[in-house]
Amino acid sequence: NCVMTKNRAFSSVTGWHQDIRYWSFQRPDLVSAWLALGPERVDNGCLLVVPGSHRLDLRRDQYDDALFFRTDLEENRRIIGDRIAVELDAGDVLFFHARLLHAAGNNRTGLTKFAAVFTYHAADNRPLAGTRSATLPDIPIPG
Repeated sequence: NCVMTKNRAFSSVTGWHQDIRYWSFQRPDLVSAWLALGPERVDNGCLLVVPGSHRLDLRRDQYDDALFFRTDLEENRRIIGDRIAVELDAGDVLFFHARLLHAAGNNRTGLTKFAAVFTYHAADNRPLAGTRSATLPDIPIPG
């Protein structure tokens, strides 16, 4: 659905979040496919993920107003303490649930990092009427 870039000149840390914040569906069960278009390493801002976090029952007060996971809370710091860096090579794909907590560092190299990200939902998981998700066309995948 988009091309993600991290350029050294404009790169910043991407805070901890869940991608479900971008989507409005009947159920929060969506899957993203992150396709690395070049090497993704810690020094160029690769994804950091908390394995299994998509299964956690997190409260609204654990997030700020922009729906970033608050790092000022001790309970949240314990959760993100289990993070791992996902280093990828060009052509590698990471599939992850839209509720997975993830972040990314900034790019400290001289080369721009590129990735393509596609998000999928089941045919019976419809977008909520009146939301941005409902205005975007679906591309059915034959089953």
